[in-house]
Amino acid sequence: MEQYDPEVYWSRVAGEIEKRGENYVAGDDNPYFRYKRQRFLKKFLDTIDLQSKVVLEVGFGPGGNLKQLAEGSKPRQILGADVSQKMVDIAAANLREYPAIDLRKIDGVSLPFPDRSVDVSFTATVLHHNTDEGMFRSLVRELCRVTKASIVIMEDIGMSALAGGQGDWIGRRVEVYESAFAVHGFELSQVQFLNTRISRAWYHRVFKFYRRFVAPGHREGDRIGGAFKFLIALPMPLTRVLDNVFADRQDLAKLVFRRIETAGGTARAATASSAGP
Repeated sequence: MEQYDPEVYWSRVAGEIEKRGENYVAGDDNPYFRYKRQRFLKKFLDTIDLQSKVVLEVGFGPGGNLKQLAEGSKPRQILGADVSQKMVDIAAANLREYPAIDLRKIDGVSLPFPDRSVDVSFTATVLHHNTDEGMFRSLVRELCRVTKASIVIMEDIGMSALAGGQGDWIGRRVEVYESAFAVHGFELSQVQFLNTRISRAWYHRVFKFYRRFVAPGHREGDRIGGAFKFLIALPMPLTRVLDNVFADRQDLAKLVFRRIETAGGTARAATASSAGP
């Protein structure tokens, strides 16, 4: 297996985004992911209270989430950090109407911001791509260090009890994230799943065929033919309805962590506990 390097990986994806032109979807661009993104914006990102706050996104990609915040959430200041310089450049072009947004290139393990200088920090499909355990724990520690009040991570949840692993993705359980943030004094206060179970099942069937027989060399960010985009979209008027009926406990979830303070005003390490949606 090719060694996974986040900066190299996402710089290559950035190259594919450049070929598409202006595009705020970081990975594959097809009807399912466009639907998933709209659902994500409405149910997850737009529901975070960011008004008059200093907000930081770690792993901003082409800048779509930061654009959404600038246009609707009314934060006091918007910061962004990303491991890929190419992504930083694309986001800067996409966000040229918002020059006050502060974009930084990072090394993937540390953040160039003072302690507790950010009110709310968040990630969206970033930590599950951080498969090296040391890098994952370092980034979690840094998120906790720079964040004053709450951290929101929106990541793909799976069945793995490991904090790290091989490849470019790991589906950690909620409990793994809960334990990692608890060490640094942040307690899990909310878990909410996006619920795309039926649409996702259809998409995976189509895409599995596509990757096996049509494009076995497909990599994240590569363009997909129009015929397969049509096939993905064909049943979606029905699957979108069914997504609201059938509960989901995997795939994209919103986890909210809040800093715990002792009576003296210092953070205490929270013990892991079960939390529901």
